[in-house]
Amino acid sequence: MISQVPLLDQGLLTRARRPAFGDASLIAPWRRQDDEARLLDRSAHGLAALAKAIGERLGRSPRVALPGWICSQALEPLRHTGAGLTYLPVSPKTGQIDWDAAERSGPFDILVVVHTFGAPVDLEPARALCARHDCFLIEDAAHVLAPASGIGEAGDAVLFSPHKLFPLPEGAIVSLSSAARGWAADFDRALGQPPMAEDDRAWLNRRLFQDAVPDSLRRFVPQSGPSRFEADPPLSDPPAPIAPSDMARRLLAALDIETEAKRRRDNAEALAKVVARLKDVRLLFPKSKAVPYRLALRADSAEVAAARFAALRQAHLPVETWPDLPPRVVADPNHAQGAIALRNTVLLLPVHGSLPTDELARAYRRVLK
Repeated sequence: MISQVPLLDQGLLTRARRPAFGDASLIAPWRRQDDEARLLDRSAHGLAALAKAIGERLGRSPRVALPGWICSQALEPLRHTGAGLTYLPVSPKTGQIDWDAAERSGPFDILVVVHTFGAPVDLEPARALCARHDCFLIEDAAHVLAPASGIGEAGDAVLFSPHKLFPLPEGAIVSLSSAARGWAADFDRALGQPPMAEDDRAWLNRRLFQDAVPDSLRRFVPQSGPSRFEADPPLSDPPAPIAPSDMARRLLAALDIETEAKRRRDNAEALAKVVARLKDVRLLFPKSKAVPYRLALRADSAEVAAARFAALRQAHLPVETWPDLPPRVVADPNHAQGAIALRNTVLLLPVHGSLPTDELARAYRRVLK
């Protein structure tokens, strides 16, 4: 079935029957050489633990700078640490931080840059700003399949979220650079010892059910996410950190990253050809060579985006908006006009490796005319 989330296949399930080895081998694909890395459930909890560790050394709440074009829900664990958050203006075309405005907004203790939808961010301005402010640079690579050129090379810490790109109930990695390895003990204390995740059979049954449903019956399966383009999911209290379950570890050990990368590129290319026929929608990152998290589209206006969103929802085809902006960003449209413009015109289509390329392209071609 054409689904929003990655589904399990028999090959992965068969490989996952083997026991998983220690964390070091599980996280090796996301760990840079000479780094200290940790396996946890969600990268949002990793970000919060880093802020807590830095705050404890400073003896006060850390000042954290983030791009205004960022998911509010993912920041809830960070907010609960008491960190002071500053949202930086971004370009309405690319979502890149306005570095002149960032300089005027400092000083900071932590700067977070986001490789949104897997597209690399230019990190030279970030490193220069961090050098001037003596702040800790974090690369949020939660949309990134695995380290690649321009990603995971400059940050004091890098956050990966394999559970967002693969069929995993939980699984994220925090990688501390060789220059920041002295923070490892502080990070471990801040994170604590989360309890093991509970039984994941309910998650497994949902994914197996979705995989078993033929696409001809997709219209009978309840749709997830907001039903209107303008709507955002409500903020909720963040779940407590947990340690990935044995099932999550087995699945993590069984992943085939290269095959997933190829399938995502193939699916993105097929959908890009569908979009190329449209006059009112285009690719957000037309020149990107990165493995995509989603195929990101930019509509000519909010009205066009809403209409395209509604048509795809009516056809029961997966489509998303991104992100649910922080309330402080929405409340300050002059400062955050770039982030708001992107939220009001960006659409996301799924490209994960569970999707059959030809079937995917045919289904979206019927609606995107």
